[in-house]
Amino acid sequence: MKLLGLEFYKCRRRKVVLVCAAVLAAELLWFGAYLARQDPEDLLHGWMLLFYNLAMIDAIILPISVATLASRNCELEHKGASLKLLETMVTPGRLYLAKLSWGALVLAALLIIRSALFLGMGLWAGFVGAAPLGRFGVFTLLSWAVSMMIYGLQQGLSLRFANQAAALVCGIFGSFIGIMSMLFPPSLVRCVPWGYYGLMALARMEWDPDTRFTQFFWQWPQPLDLVLLALWAVLFFIVGRTLFVRKEV
Repeated sequence: MKLLGLEFYKCRRRKVVLVCAAVLAAELLWFGAYLARQDPEDLLHGWMLLFYNLAMIDAIILPISVATLASRNCELEHKGASLKLLETMVTPGRLYLAKLSWGALVLAALLIIRSALFLGMGLWAGFVGAAPLGRFGVFTLLSWAVSMMIYGLQQGLSLRFANQAAALVCGIFGSFIGIMSMLFPPSLVRCVPWGYYGLMALARMEWDPDTRFTQFFWQWPQPLDLVLLALWAVLFFIVGRTLFVRKEV
């Protein structure tokens, strides 16, 4: 707990709150602009539209956002002899876990607030039907799980390379691949870590080219996808931790 508290103390001037606020503002503006272009009949499936667009927005915005948060938390350790001083007091493995726990808490707070804001937006827009609170809870948990998997990758890069450009470029690449992967078949998306934002979407869309009719429907994630998500997360954790523990300081 002391190490976790130290991580929050070190990040008190790293503008983490500002980064999170920018993420929320970007997502709200994106979906708000989308809603403004919809006809009243389109909003009959408003909650499905919201969840489908949330998955798409996450695939674009969260990879670079997660990379930024990981970079803000880890770049301090590369300045001066910070790592050498820290490792005289605590083992590298414990330090790595403390940073990962910091990311888990920050992302959890960000996504819970995000879900609350979008729930309020759906109620304000007057979407038909009762608010799917259970689906909001499940979607928040899935978004957090995918973001933590990506965070494990980004933290490993941020701690490995003193130049944070490497980690941020990876995040930008992830945002591009994340949205592109929504056009791929599921078998291919499973091989792309950033594609799991779309793969875990609770609302899906089918478009009939003959009738030009778009149909939205609910769908729970496949058990195989959940297992693969866990395996990706474990892989990034083990590789990132191993590289950090063996890093010369």
